[in-house]
Amino acid sequence: MFADPTTVTVNAVAKNLVRINQDKYSSEYLLRSATDEYRLFIRNSTRVDKARGVSIDRHNVLLRWTVFPVAPATRSYIRSASCTIENEIGDTQVDPVNLTIGLCNFLTASSGNAISKMLNSES
Repeated sequence: MFADPTTVTVNAVAKNLVRINQDKYSSEYLLRSATDEYRLFIRNSTRVDKARGVSIDRHNVLLRWTVFPVAPATRSYIRSASCTIENEIGDTQVDPVNLTIGLCNFLTASSGNAISKMLNSES
């Protein structure tokens, strides 16, 4: 189980989110202020790949940041980032961990240059 509260650092500022929901295989964390809110969702599920006849564990984390409108005539902004890891049941955990670390390293190489390129629609 993840810590409660849990901390996410955004732009060098630690955000302490409190768990507001916990069920069998998922949790939701929240930090709300007068100007914005952060929500972190951690979800785990299992699905069957019918074409291959194997069960797959799916693990997802989603961070959503909602910036509230400053004036009544403006709208809120919602920003989100997520990561999903899938592995077949019975597979080792070492290799999916290494694969995910490789992807995270790719995305954060050169101070997030890959993320900036993605946001500029580069491929």
